[in-house]
Amino acid sequence: MNYNKRREVLTKKIDADAFLVYNMEGSDFPSMYYLTGFTGEGALVVSTNGPLLITDSRYTEQAKREIPNVPVRQVSGSYLDEIGAAIKESGIARLALSGVRMSCSMVNKLREKASAEIIITEDPVNDLRRIKEPEEIERIRAAVKLTEESLDELVRGIKVGMSERELSLRLEFIMREKGAEQVAFDLIVAAGENAALPHYQPGGRTLKQGDLLLFDIGAKLDRYCADMTRVFSVGKPTAKAQEIYNIVLAANMAGIAAVSEGASGKAVDAAARDLITAKGYGEHFQHGLGHGVGLEVHEGPRLSPMSTDTLEAGMTVTVEPGIYIPGFGGVRIEDLTVVTKNGCEVLTSFPKEELVQVG
Repeated sequence: MNYNKRREVLTKKIDADAFLVYNMEGSDFPSMYYLTGFTGEGALVVSTNGPLLITDSRYTEQAKREIPNVPVRQVSGSYLDEIGAAIKESGIARLALSGVRMSCSMVNKLREKASAEIIITEDPVNDLRRIKEPEEIERIRAAVKLTEESLDELVRGIKVGMSERELSLRLEFIMREKGAEQVAFDLIVAAGENAALPHYQPGGRTLKQGDLLLFDIGAKLDRYCADMTRVFSVGKPTAKAQEIYNIVLAANMAGIAAVSEGASGKAVDAAARDLITAKGYGEHFQHGLGHGVGLEVHEGPRLSPMSTDTLEAGMTVTVEPGIYIPGFGGVRIEDLTVVTKNGCEVLTSFPKEELVQVG
């Protein structure tokens, strides 16, 4: 990863003397890692004079290992005092930071401590992260492969009577056993009527014959996320379940076909949404078609009716249409793609051509 180049691009992007990243208890891990490769806590000042990491004694040795070429300033008192002193000593008059990543309270205190004009920006590092470098794509590809291999292993052992929570726990264990650092997000395992809740949390509901069984899952590997959704039928599917599945599959494929450099997020969403609407289920697809995936499982760009994004080669986006019917269940089929000049590469390859029976 060319961290120097990333920081150089950032300094040209902001209208300020420097940019501040503040990562405490994961508050902005993505920006800290993207700009330096450092996995600990602290503050990072990025300017044309170079980077400066401000951290405490818990992380100074770690910093020496992970980012030996970045100067480190150890906090002797409070972080805010140390950051303020560093800003003053550097002669920084205008300091930019992300209003999305930092609290209002923190910003107000910085104004007092740093004696600098604070420039509130949206999230410039996230903007840079939208287009993935080849190594980032390979890490995402590896995370996807691990996710698919884990689901394949789990599916072979699914039985009627197992609970959603049991399946979720088993799947996470398999992922970690295969080398995942952690799950990319709280795994969604939803059976029967619970599959109608797009962001459902697994509970004690046990599998029954005729249930739809939805898995929205992803492993994190080498700091990068995977995200994929597949749906199965516990035993023979009902006619209604098969109908819904076929419609969502067609919408998924239409969405993927629309992903290409230059396409708008709104147009790609419409390619899938219009198909579902034409089949009479438009009111049952109420979320956006997709989102970016990288260091975070939800990042830019967005595919939705309200999207203002235009796709560029190197972006990674999900395509995940769904139909959700309260009291019955739901189907979502989600693939992860890489935008190319003439279309896209689909990173996910777990079978989806038919509604597979399990249990």
